[in-house]
Amino acid sequence: MPVDYRAPNINARRLGLHFRQIREAFELSYDAAAARLGRDADWLIRLETGFEQVTPEEARDVLDGYGVPPHDMRTVVIDLASRPAGPSWLAPHAGRLKALVRDLYTLESEATVVHTYGIPVMPELVRSERYARLGFEHSIPEVDVDEEWDLLDHRQRHRPGGHSRALDVIFCETALRNGPPDVLHGQCAHLLEMSEDDHATVRVIPFDVGAHAGLQGSFDVLEFPIIKDKISLVHTALGIDLAGCDLSRTWKLIEDVALSPAASRDMIHTAMSGYR
Repeated sequence: MPVDYRAPNINARRLGLHFRQIREAFELSYDAAAARLGRDADWLIRLETGFEQVTPEEARDVLDGYGVPPHDMRTVVIDLASRPAGPSWLAPHAGRLKALVRDLYTLESEATVVHTYGIPVMPELVRSERYARLGFEHSIPEVDVDEEWDLLDHRQRHRPGGHSRALDVIFCETALRNGPPDVLHGQCAHLLEMSEDDHATVRVIPFDVGAHAGLQGSFDVLEFPIIKDKISLVHTALGIDLAGCDLSRTWKLIEDVALSPAASRDMIHTAMSGYR
């Protein structure tokens, strides 16, 4: 199904929101702000609602027109204006994705911290290639496995702004037990290698914890530079979607029952040894 591009995508809307917040911080009406920028009010409204695309140079001109001093927000706004359509690797897949899914993957690509939780399978961002391909092979409806892996591989390897992101991973022990032994052996090796990365934390919730706050399903909590608000995503049998509320508190609750990174490594290593 083709994507409806009549509505601005998420990056354009986020950029517009930043411009609106800046204008309101200076307590400027639309007419006063438009006059300061040498534009008309209709243009400014389009800008703040995401319908007016601007280049990084034009974004810098708007910031200068408002008199925004050197600040991290300037960097965020100008950087965001450099990729209004999201990461370049998403473009080949955009035509087959629903607009919401495209926007959620774009949001994920902008996040500098990703808290990702998985039950009863591994979170998507930590799946090894064989583990991921096995899941795609059993997808309903059927999907192009190579195409899906290409998208997931880019999501996993993406670095927002060229910088490493912090990946905070928690999954239930069930995810270590579901699948063919040879595939799980490779997945465990992948997790152990990932756990050695300074930018990644891997933790496991063991079986003996019993009932806990994460039994409702897999989810992510995304954090962004400068912005205090967090965005939560849920993963269901129907795909990825926005969560109905901020799941940060749920994340804190499952952290309380997860093993330490060191103990989690021991559990993963033990599981891996059993799949030889």
